[in-house]
Amino acid sequence: MPKLPQSQTHLAKMSSDAVPSALRWDIHGEAHKYVTKLKVRVGRRKTDNSIDALRSRAAHSVLDSWNSTFQDPTYQGSEFLELQQPDGRPLQPSYLNGGPWLSTFGHSITEFARVCRCITGHAPIGAYYRRFKINEPHGCTCGAALQSHQHILFRCRDRYSVHYPRFLGDIASFMKYNPTAFGFNRDPSGVG
Repeated sequence: MPKLPQSQTHLAKMSSDAVPSALRWDIHGEAHKYVTKLKVRVGRRKTDNSIDALRSRAAHSVLDSWNSTFQDPTYQGSEFLELQQPDGRPLQPSYLNGGPWLSTFGHSITEFARVCRCITGHAPIGAYYRRFKINEPHGCTCGAALQSHQHILFRCRDRYSVHYPRFLGDIASFMKYNPTAFGFNRDPSGVG
């Protein structure tokens, strides 16, 4: 490549400016379309190795791994509440639209935290206190010897229960009618 004479080096300078996509600048949009349509082949196989295709394959691989791992009770935990999809299949983890749990309860961090405690059994309840040897009462306020998440959801006389909660919507209804269930008691002084 030939060098420019010293007197013309000021002509060889280039600058770059960042233009947010939200501005919808015509030339920027054209460049974006051109780059995202680009398919680059790697190796001799005729496969789609675009960023979108690679991302999609990685996401499917993660979902397959999650779903197979999620079937293992030792991974899931002994207290995990098994819920179903409306078609009767077991509810499975997903990343799409925040997954089933976040898309249902993601609007409220406190409600989502209560739902997580409900589903996993890791809640301020008697069964959890007993399991982890925490010096708190193990019984339920209704008189049952052990306050477990199963007891709270299905048998407790002190709480409104919809019916056997098989779906996330059932859990949502239960949480709505039992706003203190699976939550921590607030300190009267306002701390915590």
